[in-house]
Amino acid sequence: MFERRLRIILILPILIGVVIVARLAHLQLIRGDYYAQQQEAALVAPRQYLPALRGSILDREGRLLVSDEPAHDVTVHYGALSMSDRYLALLADRLRRTRPDLRGADNATLAEEAARQIARMWVRLEAITGTPIAELRRRRDAVCRSVEGLRHYLAGARSEAARRAESDAATSRSFSFGRSPRADKPASTIHLREDELFHPILRDISPQVRTAVEVELADLPFVRVEPSVRRVAQPNTQSFCHLLGRLGQVSPELLRDDPHAEDPLAAYRADDEAGVSGVERLCETMLRGKRGYEELFLDKTLKERVAAQDGLDVQLTIDLDVQRRIADLLTAAVAENPPSTGAACVVLDVQTREIIALVSVPTYDLADLRKNYAALRDDTCTVPLRFRAVAEEYQPGSILKPASLLAGLALGAVKSDTRIFCSGALIPGAARWHCWTHWRGMAGHGDVDAVQAIQHSCNIYFYTLGQKLGADALTRFYERFFGLTFAPRGTGLVEERIGIIPTRDWLREHRKRDVTLADGRNFAIGQGELQITPLQAANLFATLAMGAFREPTLIANDARPRPTFHFDEISPQAWETVRRGVYECVNTEGGTAYKYARMDAVELCGKTGSAECVARVTLWRFHFALPADGRTATIVAPTIESAREQLGLTDDVPCTKREIVERYPPPVVSGNSAANVKNAAPTHAWFAGYAPYRQPRIALAVILEYGGGGGHAAGPVARQIVEVLMNAPKPYLSGRSVVMTDQP
Repeated sequence: MFERRLRIILILPILIGVVIVARLAHLQLIRGDYYAQQQEAALVAPRQYLPALRGSILDREGRLLVSDEPAHDVTVHYGALSMSDRYLALLADRLRRTRPDLRGADNATLAEEAARQIARMWVRLEAITGTPIAELRRRRDAVCRSVEGLRHYLAGARSEAARRAESDAATSRSFSFGRSPRADKPASTIHLREDELFHPILRDISPQVRTAVEVELADLPFVRVEPSVRRVAQPNTQSFCHLLGRLGQVSPELLRDDPHAEDPLAAYRADDEAGVSGVERLCETMLRGKRGYEELFLDKTLKERVAAQDGLDVQLTIDLDVQRRIADLLTAAVAENPPSTGAACVVLDVQTREIIALVSVPTYDLADLRKNYAALRDDTCTVPLRFRAVAEEYQPGSILKPASLLAGLALGAVKSDTRIFCSGALIPGAARWHCWTHWRGMAGHGDVDAVQAIQHSCNIYFYTLGQKLGADALTRFYERFFGLTFAPRGTGLVEERIGIIPTRDWLREHRKRDVTLADGRNFAIGQGELQITPLQAANLFATLAMGAFREPTLIANDARPRPTFHFDEISPQAWETVRRGVYECVNTEGGTAYKYARMDAVELCGKTGSAECVARVTLWRFHFALPADGRTATIVAPTIESAREQLGLTDDVPCTKREIVERYPPPVVSGNSAANVKNAAPTHAWFAGYAPYRQPRIALAVILEYGGGGGHAAGPVARQIVEVLMNAPKPYLSGRSVVMTDQP
């Protein structure tokens, strides 16, 4: 018995020694690298990310339009932004270690002091930077919404994946020994990379603010000043404000669908900015760079540095000089043609369909957009934020008559020498269907053929043509002529719209009616439900000049496939008839543009248009259902955002009803009697065309909203724009000749 006990006593220390040796071997040999990394990490300051410069945007000659410049942001740790219990506990522990007066305090007292530190931080930031605390909190809430939106999306995705896995396993469950556990977890249990990051609250701070924050808030571990960049538009680029677009905070959807989510240097973070409009959004993948990082030991010596990779520059097809000059011309034209509210112009290279100018007025200063956004948003009369050249759909009026004539010639409804008599009225004695001469007290055009119908813009000719063709045939032709049947992509701008071609199906869906005889008449003169953008109008005349359709482009050396589509059903004689018509319209006496757009230096071809339209709503009466007590709040405001702001309502409070209070321009009054009010607003004034006649190089479209007659309002502006193109540093119309090999 004694010997047995002795053996146990001797073996026990040996076993303990073996265990200790094994553990030491495990720690040093197997886990040695891990603990070495942990030891090193304890000596290393938190990784600081280095921002990448976003690529610059250049004009067609390589001139700088917008670029990034170095800046600094005030950033706050997400734990302090979200007031998470976990982060408050970490702050409380730090307070216990660093504050002698709190070393004996309990956890609740320490957590309260940590929360007070964060609350005082907002007050101190307001005092240092001058930014109202309400705005600071709004920015905090925006970051939190973005991060929590991503967290809830991931929770939902995991729950759905777990449900699918459980469903897939249901058929084989009879062969298992139990029910497989559910893998879904509540959103609060999901830890994101964003939880450990510092997020910008104040961007592009001044050197004075930077110094003040670094000195006065140095005691707060959850506030930093970090290097960043700011987007700067050049002083001479206000005419590009709509085209260049702007940056905005990354949306939860972009975070969710980020293809680089697994790469911490390339992935979007909740505080990042991305292009949300214009070229900034169109070329986001090219312009965006890849951040770098820097790690320092606690003694400030460098451990590791990975340089940021800057984004690529993007060169546009737009000419800076031409864009600026056209913007000045349009601004002056709007002022000279009251009650015009704005204007747009598009200039295309006929052969390449490169966009030389894409102008919308009024413009605004990109540098002051954030500060002035509410005022710009609520200007519902001139709507300066609207990118009219691509985003506004207008009735085309008579500038569509060349396309309807092509349809008639191609489909056999008329021939080049078909003559139709215009007495000034399609139906004698009827209240409608008059030629424009009727409203000016003039006689009808008499017998007109196809060329004369375009030259004089004869409504009776086109009413008759529309009746013969019918609305179905016209809309099918328009869809092809505008490229809508060729899988349209346009420029790719998020703002770009494709107009309205009111087919039979469209009318049934949106107007709850079928096609009528009147539709054929209206669609033949570009009225009714037809709507196109100024970009489509310019490309319409580029197609007419070239005899083929091609998508326009904004990007120099655009690598997208942009094939040329020809119209086999249109004969060379039909093309020539219509081209002769738009030539006569400008260059032969009696043409609607002759007095206003004719030039000696170049043979400009084109068509005027005075499109009937509806006045714009400028004030609404909004009704909101208040969630607290069910009462209805009513207010008159220009926009729903303004209404909510004035009432102090959040975005989730529903608007139950809205009513029109005011329109602009007001109805036209004839005479002194209120009974003589004409409900229609002044017409939109159009001119669209191309130049020169025989070897077309450029196509253009100009519109003045509510500008009146297309001839006297838009015609002179078009002539001035052609002069700008001729006198540009690299002229687009003088001294060069292009053989139109694709022209039928």
